[in-house]
Amino acid sequence: MSQPRPGRVLVVDDEANITDAVRRALERVGYAVDVAADPDEAWARLERTVPDVVICDVRLHEADGLDVLARIRELYPEIAVIMMTGYASIESAVTSIKAGAVDYLAKPFNPGQLRHVVAKAIEQKRLLEENRYLRSQQGAADGVVIGESRAMRDLFETAEKVASTDSSVLIMGRSGTGKEVLARFIHASSPRRDRPFVTVNCSAIPASLIESELFGHRRGAFTGAVYSRRGSFELADASTLFLDEIGEMPIEMQSKILRALEEGRVKRVGSEEAVDVDVRIIAASNKDLEAETKAGRFRDDLYWRLNVVQLVVPALGERPEDVVPLARHFLATYAREQKKPVADFSPDVLEAFARYAWPGNVRELRNAVERAVIFAEPGRPIRLGHLPAYLRPGGEPAAPGRTFRTLKEVEAEYIREILDAFGGNRTRAAEVLGVSVVTLWRKLKRENGEDEGALIGQ
Repeated sequence: MSQPRPGRVLVVDDEANITDAVRRALERVGYAVDVAADPDEAWARLERTVPDVVICDVRLHEADGLDVLARIRELYPEIAVIMMTGYASIESAVTSIKAGAVDYLAKPFNPGQLRHVVAKAIEQKRLLEENRYLRSQQGAADGVVIGESRAMRDLFETAEKVASTDSSVLIMGRSGTGKEVLARFIHASSPRRDRPFVTVNCSAIPASLIESELFGHRRGAFTGAVYSRRGSFELADASTLFLDEIGEMPIEMQSKILRALEEGRVKRVGSEEAVDVDVRIIAASNKDLEAETKAGRFRDDLYWRLNVVQLVVPALGERPEDVVPLARHFLATYAREQKKPVADFSPDVLEAFARYAWPGNVRELRNAVERAVIFAEPGRPIRLGHLPAYLRPGGEPAAPGRTFRTLKEVEAEYIREILDAFGGNRTRAAEVLGVSVVTLWRKLKRENGEDEGALIGQ
């Protein structure tokens, strides 16, 4: 399984000592690095393997680095380009950024600065690719169903075709596969997209209240009806009504729903006055409704009224190539919600994801990622110790309350906590830690990788 981290980098510079130093600094942390001394060699490298990042000197002996940048932007727009030069100036930096570079390195720079800039460029590239992919798959959908598998691409193509109609849609699939999200995608891609998407979970409403929930009621219609209210059908007028887990609908209510669909009219509980409604129905079930009709637990006529177009969402275990895109989407979501930047998943976590069968489908994956973000350290990758115990090799739970970090990681996290507590005031933090400000400064430099030998390009 290919990994977007650390990534592949091409370095273009006519000074061998620079390319060698950059290569060593990046390869030390896992990047795959190619080097080129001139544009011709760079084009030859690019024809063989397209890297994630190109680091190019602004001034080459027989070429202008900005010309190289322009050609890369034209031929390989997906590549992130970082410009570097020993002739640093605000003007050259602005020119590079305006020409399409994602960042700028002024010589001399140290390994920590280099790695930070490259990591940031790859992260920006990954986010752009993810956003582009989501837009191509979903358009303006409220929810997210990410899928690179052939099955999911076919599902989206069919959903897009049916979205432009008013036909009823029946979505089938196991619990946790994302049926509601697919329903939201259909609504968001339909002419009704500007109206509210109304949902009713048929399994979550007591049988005594389901009629009021769907059709509304007049004040005094039953005990507790202290005011009149509109039901879901009226709320979804000129829009879409999503009936989730329709297989749990009481059979006595099924005939009333069928009549409302056929007549386009509903009556509130306790009222004799009918209200016209224009509702597009999308229903979903994790049950085999055809089998339910044969068993007499679901009305045959309602089944065929709903089943104009049937879409089946495959289980996550049947489309393993979708696990990582989904996991990264949830990682970005929960990192944003918890205001905790997390680098990515470590390779052994991705391997664990690939090995697991995901019986709980997308919902289980989402919960696992949310848990991992809670226990992860800010700015660090998700590790196996952050996952639920059953996802780790052997399925053995970790010792209670421990994530088995190195002493260096524990020290670094504690320093960050103290700095945060004092608003970044290093003098106060040093006092609490019992070290000098100089010692604290050195520890922070070491954590950021800024004390690793001589400067590059000096």
